[in-house]
Amino acid sequence: MTLFFLLWLAAPNREADFAWMAANREADFAWMAANREADFAWMAPAPQKAASNPSVAESARQAAAQKAAAENAHKAGSPDAPALYRKALVSNPRWEDGWWALGTLEYAQQHYVECREAFGQMTRLLPKAGPAVTMLGLCEMGAHQDAEALTHLRDGQDLGAGNLAIDKVAKYQLTILYVKRGMFEPALGILASLAQIADESPAYFSLAGVAALWKPVLPDDVPESDRELVYLAGRAFWYAGARKGTAAAEAMRDLVARYPSSPGVHYLYGSYQLIESPDQALDEFLAELKINPSHPGALATLAAEYLRRGDAAAGLPYAQRLVAILPDGLASHALLGRLLAEQGDIQAGVRELEKARSIDPNHPQPHIVLASLYAKLGRKEDAARERQEFQRLKDREGRNAER
Repeated sequence: MTLFFLLWLAAPNREADFAWMAANREADFAWMAANREADFAWMAPAPQKAASNPSVAESARQAAAQKAAAENAHKAGSPDAPALYRKALVSNPRWEDGWWALGTLEYAQQHYVECREAFGQMTRLLPKAGPAVTMLGLCEMGAHQDAEALTHLRDGQDLGAGNLAIDKVAKYQLTILYVKRGMFEPALGILASLAQIADESPAYFSLAGVAALWKPVLPDDVPESDRELVYLAGRAFWYAGARKGTAAAEAMRDLVARYPSSPGVHYLYGSYQLIESPDQALDEFLAELKINPSHPGALATLAAEYLRRGDAAAGLPYAQRLVAILPDGLASHALLGRLLAEQGDIQAGVRELEKARSIDPNHPQPHIVLASLYAKLGRKEDAARERQEFQRLKDREGRNAER
């Protein structure tokens, strides 16, 4: 859940950690070893019954010999292994382990088109296998198919990468895709979870910095004059995401002291303070708007904080400005709808929340808020439908989390 959604829900008690503060490629791909990790043992095909027809039996023997040749070549590190796997897979195209081995071999050689084809075949056999879906996304990213990579890396996170090394690479690459699209809040959520499983590094700091400052550029494209700023912002965010409280506080103060007039700095610092020092956080968000009057995060957070405090009149102007900047944003319309309803204009609130629902029908929160507002308007059937849809979506989220 992104910062925006955490905020517009405006629960009376804020969570005590930076859930919103949920990467250089790993040098070691030990998971690509000849022997598959135990994590993937469940993918092994079921034993086949012995064939009675002589021609079928001969085909089975040939397939077994081809499989053994491919596996032996793989174990020996032979450059012939990919070709042998392809030959074996012609005889047995349902050999999941074979597609996995071929895909990882091709990925290790940066043959992204070939590895994409291998993992594409595997995911057709096992569409809910999180490791295979994740690897498909990584191969697509290497092949410069960003839209497809974004879909499969997201799906892989939902299904579970199944392996720490894969997960770290996938989170890093997914963050890059989010930053390239200006989707900074989802990027920060992924980076925060990455900070909890990966050791710090300059590459991680730089990627976290462009996301935390809402800069729509990749680290290599940051101007020389901004690189220290980006690095320090990323370091502060990373420490907060890793829940290193003392180090995060020191890094945040250092960032603000060095760059008090740089866009994004006060928003980051305010977000850090929001839980324990909300009044000071509001001052930081207002300071951010003086530097950048159109900062969506500052506008959203101010609107949501005033909603939480029961001061809808104070929050409404910020929500209206947010909708003007992000007319297609779910959180924009959801915040405005909540504030309008709190002021007593329930019909206007419903219209805004219906817009939010239409932007993303699969997000549960607009449904439950609409259920409440429909009930107040006496629209019992509509309220019941929205409650049912909310529960369905929440149940689906729970099943994904369990996987």
